[in-house]
Amino acid sequence: MSRPAFSWSHLGLIAAGGAVGTALRAGIIVLEDPSWAWLSIPLINIVGAFGLGIVTGLAARSTDSSRSRALRQFFGAGIMGGFTTYSTFAVQSVEPFALLIALATVVAGTLAAWAGLLIGRPRT
Repeated sequence: MSRPAFSWSHLGLIAAGGAVGTALRAGIIVLEDPSWAWLSIPLINIVGAFGLGIVTGLAARSTDSSRSRALRQFFGAGIMGGFTTYSTFAVQSVEPFALLIALATVVAGTLAAWAGLLIGRPRT
């Protein structure tokens, strides 16, 4: 399998999407009630997994491979990549009772991605 050629336009799609996703995450964190701060990152990651599932499913529907690739890059790698944050999730995992939250987040994220794929995938 050959690697796709580098494209500045695709890099631009990822960067633009990443800026949007990061701004969304930052907005949620800024607006959150501090007493619920421990829950915001796991919820953001679960919502991001659901969104990525939808994007992946929709991209699979497309018969236009360049459009499908652009969709995955802007929304998947860009917005969802900027919105979710594994690094903060990993740091939070050393907090008290964090193992339970981490496990619940991984399970819920997997289920959310699966649900997103069901919504976004081609109908047969």
